[in-house]
Amino acid sequence: MTREAMISTVGERGSLKRKGLLLDQAGSVDAKKASGGKKLKEMCVEGQRSQVQLDRFAKEYAEDYTPGHADTSKPFVGAQPKLLVQPEIAGAAECARRTTVVIKSLTRLIKTAPHGVHVVLAQDAGNSPIAKTLLDCSTDESAVAGAPSIVSVSPDWMHTLPLLETPSRPETKGRLLIFVGTPGKYLSMCTRSVRGTFDDAYRENRLAILCRGVCMLPLGTQEQNVLGVDSDAVFSAIAQSVRDRGEVVWGHGPGSRATVMQRAFGYVIPQPMPKALVADGEGGGMGNSFEHLVRYVAFLNKVKL
Repeated sequence: MTREAMISTVGERGSLKRKGLLLDQAGSVDAKKASGGKKLKEMCVEGQRSQVQLDRFAKEYAEDYTPGHADTSKPFVGAQPKLLVQPEIAGAAECARRTTVVIKSLTRLIKTAPHGVHVVLAQDAGNSPIAKTLLDCSTDESAVAGAPSIVSVSPDWMHTLPLLETPSRPETKGRLLIFVGTPGKYLSMCTRSVRGTFDDAYRENRLAILCRGVCMLPLGTQEQNVLGVDSDAVFSAIAQSVRDRGEVVWGHGPGSRATVMQRAFGYVIPQPMPKALVADGEGGGMGNSFEHLVRYVAFLNKVKL
């Protein structure tokens, strides 16, 4: 072989080696040639997949922080502002559509609640016949623990009833909490009767509040306010869904339902007048003024009975 031919052969082998191909003694492509090309191809495919995933993440991140146009076909738009050129008042058709959205959402939440449902009725909810029907269908013979649904009276309503002993209050941990009525009354805030209850349910996305014409409920991943709903229709759907779920348990302890219901809705059977309140202590008065107030309030409760 001439010197020029040897140089040509070595040059060809070097070019093939640089391309990831190896030659055997006979000058043919070695079996290892496929490994380098296959690895390179796999790296290219994996890189393309990573790039597609990265582009998708970047697009979702941009959409989260880029203001867009609100979908006016939905009754709620979350945290996106909705620009109104002129005042907007929902008509009958719009209210009916929003009511349907709320009823379907609450029905699904009640049906799929993993730890059960707890319905709390405020004082202003007692004016609705639906509240009395829901309370009448409850039973105080079963334990609250493990019950599919619990119904109870809110503290602001309970404080208005003449009772000598405060009934127990059920534990709502983990349950879907549905509060019917006005939750932000001054009395409730003063007595701190709902301290922590709403906060925990709100953080865990399991809080629903129904007021006159508005309902707050978990939609998607956060709580939403839906304005312009038919409160009576939504309340009726809640009561029906709770009854369909199974047994409804009275939440204030066994044997206390008849007394509370009689004080709230019935005609109270009068009891004998209590003995006159007599002040004791040195000088005819009590040593602690707050104790005087407590005994006076207890005396008035007996007078109401």
